[in-house]
Amino acid sequence: MLTRLLRRLLTPRESAQPLAEARRLFDQGALEEAERACIACETSPSALADVRYLRALIALAQRRNEDAVRHLEAAIAERDSDPAFHSKLGEVLRDLGDHRRAAVHFARALERLAPADPGRARAMLRLAAAFQDCNDPREAERWYRRILEIDPGHPDALLCLAVMREDPDVEEARGLMDRYIASNPGAAGRLRRAFMLPAIVQSAGEIDSIRARLERDLADLVEEHPPAIEHPEFEVGATPFYLSYHGRNNAPLLRRVAQVCRSVYPGRSECAPRSPGKRLRIGFISTFFHTHSVGRTTIGFIRDLPRDRFEVFVFAIAPQMDEMTEAIRGSADRYAALPRDLDRAREAIESAALDIAFFADIGMEPLTYFLAFWRLAPIQMVTWGHSVTSGVDTIDYYVSADAIEAVGSEQYYTEKLVRLPGYFMPRYRRPALGGRRRPRAQLGLPEDKHLYCCPQNLFKFHPDFDPAMKAILEGDPRAELVLLEFLREGVKEQLTRRLERTLGRLVSRIRFIPRSAHRDFLQYLAAADVILDPFHFGGCNSSCDSLSLGVPVVTLPGSQLPGRFTLGLYKEIELDSCVARSADEYVDIALRLGRDAEYRRSVSQQISERCARLFDRPDAALALGDELVRIVETTH
Repeated sequence: MLTRLLRRLLTPRESAQPLAEARRLFDQGALEEAERACIACETSPSALADVRYLRALIALAQRRNEDAVRHLEAAIAERDSDPAFHSKLGEVLRDLGDHRRAAVHFARALERLAPADPGRARAMLRLAAAFQDCNDPREAERWYRRILEIDPGHPDALLCLAVMREDPDVEEARGLMDRYIASNPGAAGRLRRAFMLPAIVQSAGEIDSIRARLERDLADLVEEHPPAIEHPEFEVGATPFYLSYHGRNNAPLLRRVAQVCRSVYPGRSECAPRSPGKRLRIGFISTFFHTHSVGRTTIGFIRDLPRDRFEVFVFAIAPQMDEMTEAIRGSADRYAALPRDLDRAREAIESAALDIAFFADIGMEPLTYFLAFWRLAPIQMVTWGHSVTSGVDTIDYYVSADAIEAVGSEQYYTEKLVRLPGYFMPRYRRPALGGRRRPRAQLGLPEDKHLYCCPQNLFKFHPDFDPAMKAILEGDPRAELVLLEFLREGVKEQLTRRLERTLGRLVSRIRFIPRSAHRDFLQYLAAADVILDPFHFGGCNSSCDSLSLGVPVVTLPGSQLPGRFTLGLYKEIELDSCVARSADEYVDIALRLGRDAEYRRSVSQQISERCARLFDRPDAALALGDELVRIVETTH
């Protein structure tokens, strides 16, 4: 018995030396030797938890994440009380995309920390982020607020909570940013606060106030001469996106925004001249080269540019893998999937020695916005993936089309406007239902109502559109307005609050439908009697979808590009019966289509007979190719 007791007492000391050797080998990067040393230690039960933890670290260093999970689970089975084991397992599960299980282990790590442990705030931060990744914003918000109860000035919690609260309550978000800026007074936080704009405005007067406040924020930032920002895609992490939906001329304000951004993130505004070869090297750049409106409207340019004159590069930043991603990859001569890292993306694009850098969109996403501040090619341009000017001085041209631009619309661009001739949609694949139209009841829609559907993001609903919606509901007692749910918290509620004021009791006849996969979205469109194009910023992809199904879209063309895409589609099929010249006429057209089934069928038939002209055409890409050659020739 004494012998056995002595062996048990001596075992930890005997195992400690091999385990220490395994750790030393790991620290030196000798991973295979460290693994063998760990295996030799596993005969000691007292050290098994630490051995398994070290083996998990080795597996992670070798990018064997699944093996790391297995070793960490074994370590926890041996010593469940260790918060480090749970925390590390949470990190690995997060990286594997298993966010729900990651949250469980971050919570267990927190439970096992002593109340006075200084690491509690960091553990809470990881847990809150995991809940965000699980699409559980309320639980994430609860934990960010718990952190601030412990440490009211915690910068990470203040910043994360401010970003979360931006859509539900932009004023609260700005207040949180004020507290963040108090301890982080650089330019990044100030720009982030300046770019916090409400998704839904309550009145046209509020638009004036918002824009004036943005101008003041920019002026205050410049006066303080803050140091430069190194990584704006993360440190700022936003653009003034919602400016685009104000229905105003954004060129002066977006130019000012870009000037201030350049003052704290200089980029490079010049590029060494190049002598073009036989084929011009053009690079298409976006974070949305997947099943997204940008991917759907850009693939035609990528696919159809004549290869005898162009070598086509695609730079897909942090691409989401789906069918469209693969189609874009297959349409390019050279395809590069780039990380969400501005410097690495810039270096990869520069190494291609492009003649033309072509941004599919600028202004929707911070990385490509700040990437545009670099002169990556002698000629740089953007198109209507985001249908508003960039304001950036290193973007030379805005590619649009004569069919969708008004007379004098050059005033709305800081770039030189290129008006391509002919039809404007680059080879757009015709949408198809993929089966029979579903009955309304199957979609949760009423059979006995006239359904006026406006299938747009809710931030497109300008206050100027409210009177038209009210007049339609008043003019058709059987009318219901069908709108899309919004994924982010608070936006639907803000719009509903405004409509309760502007529509009164009629707001009860608004129905929200869930956001869904494209094939299901088409079924909702097909079930509508009329599609409503909102004022100032209407539809493009959704109008193509609706017309492909023969569903009439009522539109009032605006003076700027965002409100003119549906007009361009109707021009191409030579149909003007759904195009209004005033808000009153818009209401009249919508009501006639909604109430008069025979007339609606007649218009629908005309659309169905002609809409094939809108799809699968190379015209826009061929016109772009001619224009690019002309630009290069005149530049050189």
